[in-house]
Amino acid sequence: MGIVFPLSFLLNQYIFLSSTNQYFPFVIPQYKEFLEVQSNLTKNLFTDYDPTISPVYTWIDVDQPIGYDSQAPKRWNYTVFLYYLKLVEVQEPEEKVSVVMELMEYWYDARLSWNTSLYQNTTSFYARQDNVWSPTLTVFGVNDIMDFRDQDNRMVAIDNFGFLWDYISVRISANCQMDVSRFPFDTQTCQIRFCLPIFYRVQVEILNEIYEGIMDENIFKTMGNSEWKLINLTNRVEVLKYNDNMGNMDLAIFEITIRRNPLYYIYMIVFPSFVINFVSIVGVFLNGADKMSRLNVGLTNIMTMTFILGVMADKIPRTGNIPLLGIYIIINLVIMLIAIAIVTAITELRRWATPKLKMKRSALRTQLEIFLGPPLEYTSAIILELMTCANFLVMVGFWFDDGS
Repeated sequence: MGIVFPLSFLLNQYIFLSSTNQYFPFVIPQYKEFLEVQSNLTKNLFTDYDPTISPVYTWIDVDQPIGYDSQAPKRWNYTVFLYYLKLVEVQEPEEKVSVVMELMEYWYDARLSWNTSLYQNTTSFYARQDNVWSPTLTVFGVNDIMDFRDQDNRMVAIDNFGFLWDYISVRISANCQMDVSRFPFDTQTCQIRFCLPIFYRVQVEILNEIYEGIMDENIFKTMGNSEWKLINLTNRVEVLKYNDNMGNMDLAIFEITIRRNPLYYIYMIVFPSFVINFVSIVGVFLNGADKMSRLNVGLTNIMTMTFILGVMADKIPRTGNIPLLGIYIIINLVIMLIAIAIVTAITELRRWATPKLKMKRSALRTQLEIFLGPPLEYTSAIILELMTCANFLVMVGFWFDDGS
């Protein structure tokens, strides 16, 4: 048995809600009239409407060029409208970029148009998307796509001209060929491409647009992440052409240009490598240390540089180009090999030359004997330290040249 409320109680509740501008919509005559008009409109529109049938005009010879039939309607238009974009992840070894895209899609269905004067100037309404025919948007050449929308609650807006639009929120992982020759000061350009592959190009025209609001500087700078900064976003439509006309396809392309933030690599690899090499050279040429101690310092440095190269190799794709950071580490490695070679050579040179210089004394021989001592080591150390500093400054110079 249900609960019965007195009429006075209901009346008091209505007065209270009305006084606070919170009212039951069904007691407003205009709102009730709107619902009735909308009900009649949707009933008339959907009575003979079949959502499984496409509105795309197909009385066209697909082997003929676009527009050959003057009596046929223009190509059916489909528009992808980018409302927002967020860079999620860049996976360099897999050459893959993941983005979240907030999209709106527009299309036309002549069967869903009406005369507004017959429905009290109703120009639009909202409906479940499964009640209407809608195209299946496909991302071309991607690894993965994830649709965040609730499959049971997709909505679509319809206006009196027969234009429809809905909202899509997707995460897309797109293939992106990367040039890492300037790593970690590299800039990458990637494309996210959309298409309607089942339709012929002579039947369907695909378009794309970018919402002007996201190009505002305050919004644009939020679309990157901590490692990558979005520096450019463009859109265009290209034709994917094959030898036969039937395989041609329109591609709606959104192209992003991203620039890496190199601070992590500067602080964690470039600067520590410079310090390690600088100190190691001092240790290799340290006066008074035995030969094995010097060699141990050099070999430890080489192992460290090799380890850093291995870490870097796991970060970048396996391409034929050696990145700047790799060249920098290899040069440091070569400098240390030269240092070890010089120390070994000096030891052997002294063992061979000193007895010969002492066999016959002269001012020149005395000076050579003195130079083969600490001055030769100091000179070699200074030259190698200058080479290390030059290598570091060139690397940092790319950072400033990059504008970071």
